[in-house]
Amino acid sequence: MAGAEKKAIEAVYSLSSAIAQATGLDQVYELILDQVVELFGVEKASIMVYDAAVDGLRIAAARGLDPEIKERAIVRVGEGISGKVFKSSEPLLLEDIRAAGMGQGSERYKTASLMSAPVTCFPMKAGGESLGVINVTDRADGRPFTEHDLKLLTTLSNQVASYLRILYLSQEVAKSEQMRQQLEIARQIQYRLLPIEPPRMDGIEAAGRIITAERVGGDYYDFFMSRTKRPSFVVADVSGHSIGAALIMAAFRSAMRSQMDAEYTPSILVQRLNQILYEDLFQAEQFISMAFVKYVKSRQLIQFTNAGHPPPLVWRKATNQFEELVTSDPLLGIEPMSIFHDKHVVVSKGDIIVLYTDGVTEATNKNGERFGKQRLYEALKVVVEKSPKEIVDAIVDATASFVEPLVPRDDVTALVLRVI
Repeated sequence: MAGAEKKAIEAVYSLSSAIAQATGLDQVYELILDQVVELFGVEKASIMVYDAAVDGLRIAAARGLDPEIKERAIVRVGEGISGKVFKSSEPLLLEDIRAAGMGQGSERYKTASLMSAPVTCFPMKAGGESLGVINVTDRADGRPFTEHDLKLLTTLSNQVASYLRILYLSQEVAKSEQMRQQLEIARQIQYRLLPIEPPRMDGIEAAGRIITAERVGGDYYDFFMSRTKRPSFVVADVSGHSIGAALIMAAFRSAMRSQMDAEYTPSILVQRLNQILYEDLFQAEQFISMAFVKYVKSRQLIQFTNAGHPPPLVWRKATNQFEELVTSDPLLGIEPMSIFHDKHVVVSKGDIIVLYTDGVTEATNKNGERFGKQRLYEALKVVVEKSPKEIVDAIVDATASFVEPLVPRDDVTALVLRVI
């Protein structure tokens, strides 16, 4: 084994046991730099790593550099010595820094010689992945670096790249697992906020169901009974698919429940909700769509407000036809003082009302086709004479079958009412 390679491997062996005890990447960078300083006997050295957030190299560890430079320095890819070495993945030996055009920065160095080597990982495929660069200068004994030294630094850098790549991957796996656990907790909380079963209601039957996508979403449905025993129903959807959306939906649920005993008309209720939640929605840059329906048995009618949400459907038993319940009102979170409107329709025994989120109609299959309203109508026509629970299940099952073998990218939510 050549002397340069042997010396580098010995350095890597020394690093391996130390890295095994390290608690994070910052400590690993420091350990690597300690080995580099000892190996070459230099007073100045640095490890620069690529940071995608700034699209440049930042100093991860340094020896002999001004702390302010260490904190603030960012080198663009392709610029300066480090940026060029990173971009080319080729090591560089400068025998005379000043002659190489270092400019005003050259006075910071005691000697004229500098080495820079890319930290490049070569996986089992063509090409390599550059992680950063290692720079060394100012040898304590004043001697210039040689081609032998550059070969030694390059060998060490390539070996170190493998360690760093494994550590990066380990960190990503740990982050993914942590995120998966957090999403699962949020998903369970989301399910617990949904009603277990509808309350006893005079003149109407109801059922609802939500199937969350892989990520946490912001869909919600609920049943309410006011003091006058007039049942109300809501389906809502927060924009986005994140823990933040789930948190906003939890706030929506609390606000909704706090207003239910006030006997507001649907439009006033939605207006109140918008005023209560506007500040939170504005700060989070999110919106809520919702459809709210109130059943008035004494007048055999449905009052409703539809705020930026897919219009609820009414299936008329007498005519076997569908109608849409539309008020063309804005989403919650657009303006703090938005005005909303009421409409009402008369219903008859046997009629059904279907509320759903866009996770149903916008579900997309492997060919890029959307489920759409027409497929929803076709799925409903087969089951309109069945119970609300069976109709809800049919909607969810039809959507899931349509996207197979994929999984829905959005929550699928449906709530069905039948006048009895």
